[in-house]
Amino acid sequence: MNNHSDPKDSVAWDIRHWIRIPALNHQADAITINNALAKLPGILQVQVYLERKKIRVEYDQTKVDFLLLKNQLEAVGFPLSDSWWWRRKWSWFQYLDVNARENANAPAPPCCSNPKGINAASRRQR
Repeated sequence: MNNHSDPKDSVAWDIRHWIRIPALNHQADAITINNALAKLPGILQVQVYLERKKIRVEYDQTKVDFLLLKNQLEAVGFPLSDSWWWRRKWSWFQYLDVNARENANAPAPPCCSNPKGINAASRRQR
């Protein structure tokens, strides 16, 4: 399921979250949620647990973030749990996604342990 061709698209940027959805009651709801999230780029897997009223979503943080997932679920009529604890978790999930995306798109750091490059600038030409 994880077919990544670019090194930045590796499984290092894949993450899984549990998301509580109070309106999740029937198998038809599960199908609606699966279809809605499947439209988003970077969604790798969605598992629905009706008895827990939760879903487990695995996605690539470089392509999609938690806020986009939340907005997509609300657009199809499934708002997330609105308790204090879940609002804190949403904020944390979004922070992790933004941080991961910035790290994935950051330029490669210079290599300081390359012996050929350590004194290259200070060598005298003879």
